[in-house]
Amino acid sequence: MFRNHLKIAWRNLLKDRQFTFLNVLGLSAGLACTLLIFLWVRDEYSYDRFTQPNGQIYQLMEHRKAAGNLSLTDESSGILGETLIKEMPEIEYAAAVAPPDWWQSFTLSVGEKNLKAIGQYAGKDYFSIFPFPLLQGKPGQVLADKNSIVLSKDLAFKLFGTTDDVVGKKVRFQQDTSFFVSGVFELPANSSQQFDFVLSFEYLKDVQNWVKTWENGGPHNFILLRNGTDIDRFNQAIAGVITRNCKDTSRTAFATRFADNYLDNTFIHGAKVDSRIDNVRLFSLIAIFILAIACVNFMNLSTAKATRRLKEVGIKKVMGAGRRQLILQFLIESLLLTLFGLLLAVALAYLLLPQFNQLTGKQIALRFDLSLLTELLVITVFTGLLAGSYPAFYLSGFNPISVLKGKLAASLAGANARKGLVVFQFTLSIVLIVSVLIVYRQVQFIQSIDPGFQKDHVIRFSAEGKILQHQEAFVTQLKNIPGVVNASFTSHSMVGRNYGTTALDWYGKDPRQNVYFEGFSCGYDFIETMGMHIVAGRSYTRNFGDDTTKIIINEAAVRAMNLKDPVGKNIRIYGQTRQIAGIVKDFHFESLHEPVRPSFLLLDDGNPWFKVMVRIKGGEEGATISRIREFYESYNRGFPFSFSFLDDAYQKQYTTEVRAGILSRYFAGLAILISCLGLFGLATFTAQRRQKEIGIRKVVGASTGSIVSLFSAEFLQLVLISVCIAVPLSWWAMTHWLQSFAYRVSIGAGVFLIAGGSVVAITLATVAFHAIRAALVNPVKSLRTE
Repeated sequence: MFRNHLKIAWRNLLKDRQFTFLNVLGLSAGLACTLLIFLWVRDEYSYDRFTQPNGQIYQLMEHRKAAGNLSLTDESSGILGETLIKEMPEIEYAAAVAPPDWWQSFTLSVGEKNLKAIGQYAGKDYFSIFPFPLLQGKPGQVLADKNSIVLSKDLAFKLFGTTDDVVGKKVRFQQDTSFFVSGVFELPANSSQQFDFVLSFEYLKDVQNWVKTWENGGPHNFILLRNGTDIDRFNQAIAGVITRNCKDTSRTAFATRFADNYLDNTFIHGAKVDSRIDNVRLFSLIAIFILAIACVNFMNLSTAKATRRLKEVGIKKVMGAGRRQLILQFLIESLLLTLFGLLLAVALAYLLLPQFNQLTGKQIALRFDLSLLTELLVITVFTGLLAGSYPAFYLSGFNPISVLKGKLAASLAGANARKGLVVFQFTLSIVLIVSVLIVYRQVQFIQSIDPGFQKDHVIRFSAEGKILQHQEAFVTQLKNIPGVVNASFTSHSMVGRNYGTTALDWYGKDPRQNVYFEGFSCGYDFIETMGMHIVAGRSYTRNFGDDTTKIIINEAAVRAMNLKDPVGKNIRIYGQTRQIAGIVKDFHFESLHEPVRPSFLLLDDGNPWFKVMVRIKGGEEGATISRIREFYESYNRGFPFSFSFLDDAYQKQYTTEVRAGILSRYFAGLAILISCLGLFGLATFTAQRRQKEIGIRKVVGASTGSIVSLFSAEFLQLVLISVCIAVPLSWWAMTHWLQSFAYRVSIGAGVFLIAGGSVVAITLATVAFHAIRAALVNPVKSLRTE
């Protein structure tokens, strides 16, 4: 019986090639899109899941109260973990980390070979907590010595030409310190922590005293809890550890599962940015929408085609076929069609994967392992059953006598269920179009807004080696290079939060007030190099003697301190009195998701964290950078020149939004395409069904225009209903999305008019093609055929 059903299904598909082509094309497009999104979602969910066998890896984080607001940060005191492991028996291992985000890159040297590499400092038990494979060395020993360095497999090969027998070999760090290789590790591609080497956190304590104080935050702390630990009780026990050690009541420690942080908590220097889980949910929802639209196409085309199969159903029922047999036949036909669509979808996904990887910034591969094959089978069966269920149950339920007498054709043609599916289909399409338009407008707004400084034509690189001891001399010579407009130093990357403090006091401050200020240590000409604007007072200048007793604040700081005529007034920072020399206009060092924070700029020299900011003349970037490289490498021998453009780093803050906007455009276009394929098929069947009616109307004098209008009215009515439903839905969804931005565009009526107008125009164009063709047919031929 199954073989017979399969044979009939195959014949039916071949018999109506147009129906088969439209359905396979729509299904394959929807399935290809779903497959690509599924691969991306699976890749996102795989991050840090290799730590799950340990299961009990947690990161220590803090809740912080400031100005009445409660914030969350992944930064904490560098001695938090080592303190807790002494107090809490539930902790098996603890390690503090100074993450790679703190540094641009370091110089590692072996012999005459000098390489730039990304590194971090970590506590001795770091490799006992994280199960990174160690090709050489033992987890509890590789960081036990302050003079140890652990290299990645790739970096070891670059430095020594091999990964074998490198333990004990010497590596020069920043040309002035020697470390000895204690191990070689390999990082999984799906690890959120990516670095080239690891140094001992104990060494960092020796050179940076601030990381071993309770008052300063910054390092990350990781712990491995013993099996069976109740995390809620554990968090209650550690909540007051910071207050007990430094009397700071604004900070509360807690632990969160590390494997969940990649998706749920995303931080840059302690500042929370959009969590990736939002994008996973967004694109998962888009995949469901598109697959639903493709399934709706199948249902619509199958029920519209039903007039041709009513007699087949009636005769089979009269001959004794049961409803179960008919349902099985239609479902087999649907599954067969879905299988063809899946094969074409896999081919499409394979061809589109390189472009998809480029858009998403990933390296996803289409590997047909058992897991993927099982998931594809589940998707195929689910889609086939979903798409074929309505036609199967609908067609198999007719009374055979009514079918054979032809009494159901008219009622079937005007089935409300099919109209509802068309409305559903176009509602989703309009929601996607509105979303794409608003995301595009917001991204354009982000890219065009004045950040308060001139980010274009600025390069930045680390101050290291000889430069740290001769900063002023280096900058002075740098400014003489043709093409260099200005140059200065800063401890800040100008992107995201780098460091800050609540240790500012001023006259009239409420003792209970706790305001976070972002800090910028800088050199002379920094404000001018960055193109910032002084709105009151003055900038730092050599003309006024020692400006190290002065401070410059931004407008947000003035508002936070509620100061009137602030220039010339004194404030205290880090226990020292500073006089306000000037007010700088607010500037966006964080993304537009955040409001401008109160900030201060301190004149400083000799800061080992300094970066060099160089403004170069537009149109001469290549030649100027070559000259800077030549000067840098002759001035700072042994240090390769490595730089980045400031505007690139600034734009990276919005990589998620830009990618979401681009992908949404493609997905919305695909949704419209699939919807139009269904509409094209429905219009074809409608034209065939109403062929006799059109012929009669032409005989009695109806014009082509009136027939086209009559023909289009039914579909246009459905689209207008879709518009009415989609407008409030899309307004609610995009209002919610825009609320994550402190600075955002407004949602005007224009986007809804464009979306609705576009869908109406596409619908009319699609339907009019068939209407005009039907209207131009000779009515004699139509009536004779009938």
